[in-house]
Amino acid sequence: MDNVTHAALGIAAGIWAHRRGGSVSAAAVAGLLAAEAPDLDVFIRAADDPLVAFRWHRHFTHSFVFMPVWALLSAWLTSLFFRRSHNVGWRELFLPALAGVLTHLLCDGCTSYGTMLLWPFTEKRYAWDCLPIVDLVATLPLLVLAIIAWRKHSQRMATFALLWFVVYAHLGRLQQVRAEHSVNIWLLDNGKGLPERLAIKPTISNLFVWRAVWLKDGRWQVAVIRNVPFTSTRLLLGESRAAWSADSAGNPPAYSEGAHVIADFSRFTGGWNTYDRVDGAILVGDIRFAMLPTSSKPLWSVRCAPGGSLADTTLIMDRNLQDGDWTRFGALLSGADPRFIDIK
Repeated sequence: MDNVTHAALGIAAGIWAHRRGGSVSAAAVAGLLAAEAPDLDVFIRAADDPLVAFRWHRHFTHSFVFMPVWALLSAWLTSLFFRRSHNVGWRELFLPALAGVLTHLLCDGCTSYGTMLLWPFTEKRYAWDCLPIVDLVATLPLLVLAIIAWRKHSQRMATFALLWFVVYAHLGRLQQVRAEHSVNIWLLDNGKGLPERLAIKPTISNLFVWRAVWLKDGRWQVAVIRNVPFTSTRLLLGESRAAWSADSAGNPPAYSEGAHVIADFSRFTGGWNTYDRVDGAILVGDIRFAMLPTSSKPLWSVRCAPGGSLADTTLIMDRNLQDGDWTRFGALLSGADPRFIDIK
């Protein structure tokens, strides 16, 4: 999730786990630093690797095995700041820092990007798809409670902050399950049969509008599920796009650098790959993420020319919004879009 949410969770976790009689401020800082530390992986760069950001973000730095490393570093750095004024050592701050790291890993696991929690035993990316990357409804109450807990040195308020986030994440999970169930019902009721693959993803800063993506007969279909409690679920069909396969026309030669990049990209996407052809080259995109929940245009794609050389293989990021996109999203969120249909 965003770094403000991570910071608030780290502060609350540090205060919650601080030793009785110890420095609350030092524990809060240790928890904060530790909760931000895993995202230092954004500084891993390589000029000759177009996928380095995808390869290393939420990789080993976000694993349970690496937690003690971040906790130790954060506790040691914090002890340097507070040694003279509060007479604290790193041992006293290790547990608050460890709690802070844990909140980062579990929080990122609640989102859709995927987190290698069990590295090095497996490189599977766990994504529970129950929270958006940015959600003010989750973050603002959490931040207020964490600040109050720090100012009042209140372990109870820190507990309330953590409980609020856990309850909100649980609500997101319930909403996600309800949306998935509704999609399957709609598909069966309309004679389409169950899809080969189905994913339900949250959209920005809400738990009401969900992005559904499913695979059927070689094409990805995108839809919006509007899931407001105590009302009927509603569905709106969005765009569709061809799915990429190893037999798609225009693929680079086997064992070429371009084929290697596409294989790496497919490991990151888990096979949720779109397929397009532009100016003789192919575009292999990640259907899971788009700027609008109705759009099948991926946020990121790999462009590879027929020759398959690394020079002709690039990563394309498309985060552009068109005029009226926020208005269209608002209509989806409010339910005002006339294309919605009720799911029985």
